[in-house]
Amino acid sequence: MKGTVVYLYAFDVSAEIRTASIREVLSEKPFPFQIRVGATAPKDVRIYQPLTIGLKPEEVESSVGRVSLRPFVKLFDIGVLSISYEIPFETGSLDDLVAYHRLTIGGAPLDRRAEGLCAQLTRELAAYMDKPAPEKPPVEAYTVFCLEAIEGVAPGGVPGWARTHGREIAALLTEEAIPDRLSEDQIRETLRQSLSYTNTDFAVVDWDAALIVDQSGYYDDVIYVIELANLQLEEFHLLDDRLDRFFLDAYDDLESYSTKRKFFSSPQKALRTLRAIRMDITKMSEEVTNITKFVGDWYLARVYLACKDRFHLGHWESTVDQKLVQLDHLYQLVHTDTYDRRMLFLEAVIVLLFIVDLVALFFLKR
Repeated sequence: MKGTVVYLYAFDVSAEIRTASIREVLSEKPFPFQIRVGATAPKDVRIYQPLTIGLKPEEVESSVGRVSLRPFVKLFDIGVLSISYEIPFETGSLDDLVAYHRLTIGGAPLDRRAEGLCAQLTRELAAYMDKPAPEKPPVEAYTVFCLEAIEGVAPGGVPGWARTHGREIAALLTEEAIPDRLSEDQIRETLRQSLSYTNTDFAVVDWDAALIVDQSGYYDDVIYVIELANLQLEEFHLLDDRLDRFFLDAYDDLESYSTKRKFFSSPQKALRTLRAIRMDITKMSEEVTNITKFVGDWYLARVYLACKDRFHLGHWESTVDQKLVQLDHLYQLVHTDTYDRRMLFLEAVIVLLFIVDLVALFFLKR
């Protein structure tokens, strides 16, 4: 059994990265990432091509022995760095791959190495970043197991192999060292998002890991789709967290405003922040949506829909939209209250002027 384990890490480092101006990163010349698309894909539709950097592989000691670690970095215009590490392997069974889930390098988790590389990239790309993240960005991690050769499986026999090894595949994706412990229900749930395009390939997507089998040895396109979905999950997590923090600030602002109760006061600062957040979220949603368009390549679209289901991207997007609606409603109430009180004040002024006018007329006649 021969293949590669790919570790994906998504970091939101800024509001935007001006990738068109970047000529060199970490002494490497970046290149646009390209994937093969199906024959039915329209020739005039361009799939998003992030700038990519391939760094030199390292021979390192790990928790699974000495391995070759090959880092790749993709730079996205929407301010996200996607760092991946590839580790080739040869093993006798799927059970041996479970240990790769929690890989450590020199006693430290691989996540820490990814965070260090992200910090290095952030410093080097500072001149090309708009609105850098004020604090250390959280990481969204995902593991993909890729197989290109399976002992005893003839060309075209991949779907049959997948059916007969469902328990072992489910155990690998759920980090279960003893496959016999899994129930049939858990196996069915883990394998629910399984796909196959030809008799030489197979893919299954789970919440924390995926398995890709392709006897041609080419699976960059499927990995790229998973990478984009992982990126979207990172973005929605951050947006949800940002809106939660804004809610707290908004309540404080409104409480202060309602306590003052001045006729010509209004929560303008919070309203300006809300408008800025709405613009950022709308821009991010459009850009993230655009980079996940696989027009004409229906298999990649199916892979993305499987990721969308597993990562609950629809739920996250709906949650963000609902919070925006709640904020709009909250501040609409405040605007209405402010307008009503100002109108009341103006009406009182008009009545007062009318009384003054009557009094003046009365005394002038005398």
